[in-house]
Parts: sequence; C-alpha cells; structure tokens
Amino acid sequence: MSYVPTRFIHAANLRLDHQPQGVATISEIAQHLLEDCTLNSFANLVQCCLDQSVDFLLLTGNTFVESDHSIRARIALIDGFQKLAAHNIPVLVIPGESDPLSAWDLQYHWPENVTFFSPGDHDRFDILRETETVATLQLFGSAPAKTYQTLKLKQRNQLFNKQNQRPLSIGCMTPASSTTAEESATFELDSFSLAVPDAFQSDDDSSEVAVDYLSLSKGTSHHTFEMQPGVAHHPGTPQGLNFGEYQKNGVTLAIVNSEAPLELRRIKVAPVRWLPLELELEPHTSTAHLRQQMKSALLSRKPGKHERLWMVCWKLSGSGSLLDALDDATQQAELTSALQQELKQQQLPQLEHTFQLEFTPIQQHRESGTELTDSYLRQVESFRTRFDAPLERLISRAGHLDPQWQQRLTSIAAELDEAQIFNTAIRNGQSCLNISTDEEHHS
Repeated sequence: MSYVPTRFIHAANLRLDHQPQGVATISEIAQHLLEDCTLNSFANLVQCCLDQSVDFLLLTGNTFVESDHSIRARIALIDGFQKLAAHNIPVLVIPGESDPLSAWDLQYHWPENVTFFSPGDHDRFDILRETETVATLQLFGSAPAKTYQTLKLKQRNQLFNKQNQRPLSIGCMTPASSTTAEESATFELDSFSLAVPDAFQSDDDSSEVAVDYLSLSKGTSHHTFEMQPGVAHHPGTPQGLNFGEYQKNGVTLAIVNSEAPLELRRIKVAPVRWLPLELELEPHTSTAHLRQQMKSALLSRKPGKHERLWMVCWKLSGSGSLLDALDDATQQAELTSALQQELKQQQLPQLEHTFQLEFTPIQQHRESGTELTDSYLRQVESFRTRFDAPLERLISRAGHLDPQWQQRLTSIAAELDEAQIFNTAIRNGQSCLNISTDEEHHS
C-alpha cells in the first residue's frame, strides 16, 4: 500500500528565551549571541519550514519555559506562526512539562493555523493539505485538539484518498504519560514490534500503538528507534543551552514518499554550538605543540549554516609544567589569544574558550618505576591523603621555625593550590629519582 506523499518538520524543546547555563566571563558579542540563541534558532526553524515547503510543523513539548514569563518568547511565537500562516502551513502544538496548556494563555487569539492538544481522550486528528488528509495524529495519554479556527474535517478518519494512498499515521507520547521506569514494553507497528522504555507507554491497558511515526518525549537528547517500516523518534533540542547538550542538536525533517514510507533528516538551526574538546598533555608538551593540537581540533569541525558562536570547553588531562601553568587564568588567556591569531584567516564563528584541567593520578605517572621512585611516591601519597590539611601539617613539623615565621607560612599555605604543589613534588621526585636498577644498586 502506498502513502500520501508529505513532508513535515518535528521540533521539541525550543525553550524560547530561556538563557544558557554554566557560562563564564565572555565577550560582549558572545553574550548577545547567547541571550538570543533560542529566538534565532526558532527564526531559522520557521525559515526552514518555508524553504522545505513542509505540509505542517509539529512541536512536541517545552516550546517555552513558563517560569521565565518571557514576553520575547511570546512575540517570537506569534511572529513565526504568522509567517507560516501566510503560506498555509499548520502548526500542531503538544504542550510539555515546562509549557502546559494553561501557560499558552487560551484567552489570546493565536493565528488561525495553530492547533493545540490537551490531556483527555484519544481521538484521531486529520492533518489536511487543502481538502486532502496527508497525515493523522493521535495522542497517547492525551486528548482532542483545542483549536482556534474552523477546521475542515469532512474527511476525518479517512483511510484512503482518491489515489488509494494511505496518509501517514503519527502517534505522540506526552510527558504526562511518561514514567521513570527503566523496564521496557513492546509497541506493535503493522505487525512489527520494538522494545522501548516504559517511559513511552500509554496510560491505557493496551500496548499496541498502530502508527508509522511515534513521537517520543525523552529529555533534550536526540533518539531514533527503528520500527520497520516506521520509527519512534525524538528530535532532541534545536539549540543546546550548556555543555551537556552538545550532541545532535537540530530539528527533524520527515519526508514521506509514496513507495519509500519515511525518511528522516536532521537539520541544524542553532546559532550557538557547545563544543567540548579533549586533549592529553605529556610532561614534555610545549605551548606551541598544544596550540597546534587545539588548532587542528577546531579546524576538523565544519561550522553549520547558522552557527555564529562556538562555546569551546578544553578538557586537558595529563601532567607536566604546561598543564600546571594553565591552572592560571592569565596563562589561559595568553594561550587562547595566540590561538585566535593563528585562526584569524580561517572561516570560523566567534570563539569563546573555557578550560577544565585533570591532572593524571599518581599511579599513571610511574614509568618503569625503580624501588626508590616507588617508595618516594608512596610516601608522598600517604602523607597527602592522611591529613585534611597536609601543607599546614608539613609546616607544623618544621621544628626549627620560630612561631612568627610558622604563622606567616601557615597563612600563605592557605592561599596555595595544594594539588599543584603535590603534582610538582611528584614530577620533581620522578626526575631526580627515576634511575635504572643497575645505577641504584651501584650508587
């Protein structure tokens, strides 16, 4: 059986005008880009709908965050919906946890192309292209549509059109019907089955979901579960808001052809990319070498069409004097400034840098490990872990100090980076004591 050809865009977690989190000191340009990133992402989404000539836009939860009370989010929605209305593109809104139906302000006159869905029963809803049903939508654990226009539903629940083609069947799981259980349940799809988490179960006793496309509610991460000949899918989020939301950001363009039922394409609309990059430093790594590694890591990424800012988090691990030096903000600024100069001629977005340093545990510093070196490392580690304030303890054991000097050193020790001091002691000990076994025996 062939399908009615159609195409639509599925988006979730727009979180319009919700501000990014975990941002350190940044430039004024980056600040403005971050403040407007979700609004610009939505504007790009609307333009994408027009460019792709979609039949409808499906928004499945968390379009905005009610607790933000954002006027800018409301204005952006109205403007975007009106642009789609001018091209006869319907918008189907499934409220989520952060944007319940009450928060959409039912007293407001939204553009006539917008249809809201609310908790209740499970009636099937026809999505029309002029007078033809191109898809049907049914909520599991939710209810009939609340709409602000006179819908043409003469062909409601129509299974086939004049060409004997079947419209795509869409099912939407809502947050209200989700649970936190990690067990799985089976959904039937045209006699095929798929094991998916219990969070996608409906509230009723039936476990059958007779749909071609099952819209899931699953946080901000992109997920696709193959259910031949259909899929269960969650588009994730168009615009990440922190370094934990950096993977597979975008919206989903679903294309239904008559013979090939369903094709999904991820389209990037985000102006800001969160980019964690991991590099490992050796004790001998030079600043020039590290800068070259950073440059290569950045140039290996291709900027998206809409990207204007990259928030880069350098996760540096290992050991050495360079890694120790980068614990200082001034050294970080000098490194990134030199890197920016080398990248000046490259076609990259605005770059903002932060650093996370991880010093290699003592056990990983050992090379061949002579007896003398191992003994030294064991004693350092034992002293470091035995006391809550090992530096103060070390000062207190220096019996030759007079009370005034001891007090001054204790005050200074409270301001020092304890981890950096012990890492330096470890490296200095290894450098001095890492002699061969033969040398050790004959010295």
